[in-house]
Amino acid sequence: MEKNIRIRAAGFCLNENNELLLVNHVKNGKSYWLLPGGGVDFGETVQDALKREFQEEVSIKLKKIYNQVLMHDTIYPGKTRHILNVYFRVESFKKENIRVNSEAVLKDAEYVNMEKFRKIIFYPDLKNVILNQWKRGFKENLGYVFAKFK
Repeated sequence: MEKNIRIRAAGFCLNENNELLLVNHVKNGKSYWLLPGGGVDFGETVQDALKREFQEEVSIKLKKIYNQVLMHDTIYPGKTRHILNVYFRVESFKKENIRVNSEAVLKDAEYVNMEKFRKIIFYPDLKNVILNQWKRGFKENLGYVFAKFK
């Protein structure tokens, strides 16, 4: 069992219709949605990792990375895995023509509205926090938010 904390950078990216960009993963037979992003490599800044991950996952170049919106831990049951998630508000150069890159677990990406977001399976379980921030344009820094793994 790995005893290291993995740092994951992810971004809140809205299009002109105030829809949020999400990626769909299928892992161990389960389909769920999450924000685009991924692990920070050793020697890489969180912001550089975020730019790289957006390019790798959905072929989108980030125009600007704004303030950090929130941070939280995901600790798997039995403490088998520990991820520190750092979320930023981001702006991309292009809003359409998302191209999902071939990754084992990555299956789809799309901009979703608040109504659809409420209905999907989203990890980590921060839907209420995200919906409240979404209404404010992801401009408020919440600092650390506790969320249990489900």
